Amino acid sequence: MSVLHLTRRPDGVAVLTFDTPNSRANVLTRAVWDEFDSALQTLPPDLPGLLLASAKPDIFIAGADLKFFATVAAPQDPAVRAIIEFGHSVLNRLESLPFPTCAALDGAALGGGLEVALACDTRVCGTNPKVELGVPEVKLGLIPGWGGTQRLPRVVGPEVAADMLRTGDSLTAEQARDANLVSAVVKSESLLDFAARHVLHDGWRGLRDTKRAAIPAAERERFKAPVPSAPNAVREAMLVLTRGGELPLDEGLKLETEAFLRLAGSDESKALIAAFFAGRKKT
Repeated sequence: MSVLHLTRRPDGVAVLTFDTPNSRANVLTRAVWDEFDSALQTLPPDLPGLLLASAKPDIFIAGADLKFFATVAAPQDPAVRAIIEFGHSVLNRLESLPFPTCAALDGAALGGGLEVALACDTRVCGTNPKVELGVPEVKLGLIPGWGGTQRLPRVVGPEVAADMLRTGDSLTAEQARDANLVSAVVKSESLLDFAARHVLHDGWRGLRDTKRAAIPAAERERFKAPVPSAPNAVREAMLVLTRGGELPLDEGLKLETEAFLRLAGSDESKALIAAFFAGRKKT
């Protein structure tokens, strides 16, 4: 059964909707990445714009498939590299489409879910109180692996990005708007109509150019990354944010991948993921 459903609005804007069958959440399994990639390849090049949305109440995309990462035996696992690099290829395809893109967020976009949204040119939020945008990977002994350490600081600036990456805490819709992570917060019932108008603005090429370039030197010089003593994931996140910001996006993403591979399957990460699942069983 399909997870993604493509429709065309009367104004011509396409909507690609995530809706995992028999699940309350959308999760980025390898099968979902495969379907996402196929869907992007079938889009006609003359679309006026593309929206990403979710049919799930309160959730855009909940993140990566933690069941997979719970099975990783040790760092530098080839299967981990394969899914991380494939996810990068899909998001690079999304970011290279010949028309503007916008993520319409009316629920939680966490971890990989936010990374998908960050690969869009713009993002808008609904007023659903369940909206939360964040990169909580450090709480699982990991860092974002699909571009979060690189696209996030290019969108919101290194200081806000460092705080989000270091703490793993999420932003509300209003906080995300104030941080320029999303362009607007509108009533949920009007979200898709607003996003369809918003996606057509003329500045999308410039937004892509900004994300692909290194973070400007003046902005980097004003930012001093905290140097925490622990845990490993936080140190890796700060290191990759700082060093990757000096490079074009594609080079920064390579640094992120290597750091992720050092963490996935580590004793620290395995223990934190196991504790996460144990906590879910109790609730």
